[in-house]
Amino acid sequence: MGADASELDGLARAFREIPALMVPKLRGVVAKSALNTKNIMRADVKKSRHFRGKKKPGLDASIDYDLKVHEFGGDAVIEAEIGPNRARNVAAGLAGIAYYGTSKPGGGTVRNPEDAMLEEAPNFYEYAFKATEGLL
Repeated sequence: MGADASELDGLARAFREIPALMVPKLRGVVAKSALNTKNIMRADVKKSRHFRGKKKPGLDASIDYDLKVHEFGGDAVIEAEIGPNRARNVAAGLAGIAYYGTSKPGGGTVRNPEDAMLEEAPNFYEYAFKATEGLL
């Protein structure tokens, strides 16, 4: 007795295609959340009278993000590195002092970058859910 497995074959094929369909959608989600996190971090730095830009660009102007997508064998990792970039602005070298301080006054006046990420996390989850809705 034989069985028709063509529908199961089609379902298996559809499941194998999901990662390739998700990568471009989730790339946009990660990029949007990285931009939002960058903007939160810049706003936090602008609140500090010691590290915001006045006459010349300050630490806030150095904060940017870099998006990377690594794909191999149908799997992918999408990551964003967000924070002060010394190549963009030399004020980025002050980031450690701004975030964590020193033994002298004036440092440690900027909120921890992790807080910006946690603030953006609910938006990330919402964007990811909406972007992948209907793929299964």
